[in-house]
Amino acid sequence: MSSAPGTLWVVRMVEERFHRDDEGRPLREGRTPREYLASDEIEYRPCPYPGSRQASGRPMNVSALRQTSVHWDEIVESLGFLRTAYAEARGGYGPDVMDLWRVSQLGSALPWFFVLAGEPLPGYAAALSKATLGTGILAQRLLLKMLAEAWAPPPLTTPTLVGLAESTGTLVGETEVCSASDKMIARFVDALVAGVPAGGVAAVDPLIAARDRVLGFGASYAAFKLAMWLYYQARRFLYADIAAARGPGAVRALVEAPCEPPDFFVIEPPDPAAVPPALRAAWLDQLANLIVPFAPDGSDRAVRDGARRIAAATADDAPDPIARAIAAFARLDAIWGDIVAAVEAGLRGAPCPAAIDAATRDRLVVTSPRAMFAALVAP
Repeated sequence: MSSAPGTLWVVRMVEERFHRDDEGRPLREGRTPREYLASDEIEYRPCPYPGSRQASGRPMNVSALRQTSVHWDEIVESLGFLRTAYAEARGGYGPDVMDLWRVSQLGSALPWFFVLAGEPLPGYAAALSKATLGTGILAQRLLLKMLAEAWAPPPLTTPTLVGLAESTGTLVGETEVCSASDKMIARFVDALVAGVPAGGVAAVDPLIAARDRVLGFGASYAAFKLAMWLYYQARRFLYADIAAARGPGAVRALVEAPCEPPDFFVIEPPDPAAVPPALRAAWLDQLANLIVPFAPDGSDRAVRDGARRIAAATADDAPDPIARAIAAFARLDAIWGDIVAAVEAGLRGAPCPAAIDAATRDRLVVTSPRAMFAALVAP
């Protein structure tokens, strides 16, 4: 199974859900669409670990756990490498919540680094990405607490983060629970926080040799996720304006569409339409500044700059809310295209090979509002 020739890498990352590693395991495990799975290839068992996981009654994926156990040394070594490379690129490492999130995204990006280059996906890289999915979600939940509750995180030590993973419900997914033992979780988090001595695991040597390309790819991946989220949050202000003027039915399907990216969260005031445009722009600019460039070639700076342009595009205070929303969407849509082109270039380490047309821009969001805005413009 393969993508159409010439398909942009960023589109492939969003749409392709069928990939397997070089051991035949599905990259997405239980999140793989059913048509790409054999009936018995994911083995679930009751969770034996005390706490929220056992209390949930949801099973754990023991087949994924077996692969993680086999590749444990490579997983810890590669995570330590990513953490160290990121710290060197940033000139330090707290870690703060976003440090943990960005290093987790480097791990989650790693399978695509191999797949999009047309190379076999190593089992250790696939297994690492499944673990960093969890630490990335933990960091996002902590970020939500910071933004919504003015929560000040304590020093992010290994014991503290293990406790927060439990108390925030991060170990319990919609259909299954984290299958790692408490000891494995603590060791993984420790590598994320404190790092590990480099070297000695031959399977990871090619990754280390490609350090700058790995960092550049992962930085673009992380920036893309935050920019997508910002674009989604900005559009919701426009939907609120239209709902206030025309009634909620006009935008209900768009408002109720899933968050983008799907593992992120919606954060907005109770009445977004009541927020003055200048305050909207200031709030969104705060979110845009979560994108901190660290690609060695500087390619992710354009994504951060595009995100700040998204924030600024919502500052127009024209009196007619419908006209204002239509004009703002046109600006946001164009900026989104610029961001996608910058991400594509960062992923490839080369110029974007194609124009980012409207159809491509729409493929990268869950529910495009283009048709609705076109209808508003029509006489």
